Amino acid sequence: MSGGGSIGLSSDPPTQPAGSSFALIIDFEKGTPNPQRVFQAAEAMIVAFQGLDKALCASVDSKIEPIMLLEDIEAGSIRAWLGNQLNRVDDEALKDMEWKPLVGKYLVRAKYAFIRWSNKEGPDQNLLGLAKELGAIASETDVRHVPDYAPPSIQDLREGIKKIDDAKAFLLPADKMSLSSDTEGEVKFNLAVRWDDAELSAFIVRETTKFENMPMTLIVKKPDYLGKSKWDFRHGRKAISARIEDLEWVNDFQNRKIDVRPGDALKCLVRMEHRYGYDNELIDEEITVTKVEGVMVDIAKQDRLDLDDGGKA
Repeated sequence: MSGGGSIGLSSDPPTQPAGSSFALIIDFEKGTPNPQRVFQAAEAMIVAFQGLDKALCASVDSKIEPIMLLEDIEAGSIRAWLGNQLNRVDDEALKDMEWKPLVGKYLVRAKYAFIRWSNKEGPDQNLLGLAKELGAIASETDVRHVPDYAPPSIQDLREGIKKIDDAKAFLLPADKMSLSSDTEGEVKFNLAVRWDDAELSAFIVRETTKFENMPMTLIVKKPDYLGKSKWDFRHGRKAISARIEDLEWVNDFQNRKIDVRPGDALKCLVRMEHRYGYDNELIDEEITVTKVEGVMVDIAKQDRLDLDDGGKA
């Protein structure tokens, strides 16, 4: 399979180049500003597909490494023909069969299912359901001669959805984007559909544990002077971003009744939430400061400032 690319102009109907698996098509609104958006969207979508291919290949064989290749580019609308080179570290288990075409077809079919799900098509809007559907498609390859193939990682699918959303965000409402292949036809991306973090997190979280009123001393790295975002703290060697819900204390800070500088520490009570996925792994940790009990000045820094002030006197 060749990794070369070419650009051509033609009025003839496009045909799928040899060695390619599918085409990413962007029909852009002509005469509109920010022309770079088309190429940014294409780049972001290809990056999303590369990450998705890795997650999908793991369902068949964790040792398969997919490498996406650019086979051709056609102008008019932007039509990038892409293919996969499939490498495997150890071919012993698969050496007796032509597994690469089977896995290649699986990757294309799985993308179509993934795009339809990301468009919020169908009644089952659940990442677990999508993972099972993709696992079933993987099992049809039968490259390992076993009845069950592990579904892709829920976290990887979530990351894929986020990357596709990021790619769609570059385009205008009048633009269009789709995927096309000789075997599966064409599927369009719904550019109006967006997924927020709360929706995606709800799909992958099996259990949430909360710990209230936990005492912590958090070293301030970057205060939130506007009261609209999180503070950046350090706890030991761990970086933490946290909201402060103690509105009375925040109001005093913003009105300069309380002086807090980077390096100082907040003695506070926090609410800690741990979210666990269906594989029992910790997905994320959220810390919220519910009460600020005091400010602990960085004494070493203050001593240096006092010495500097004394030296100027």
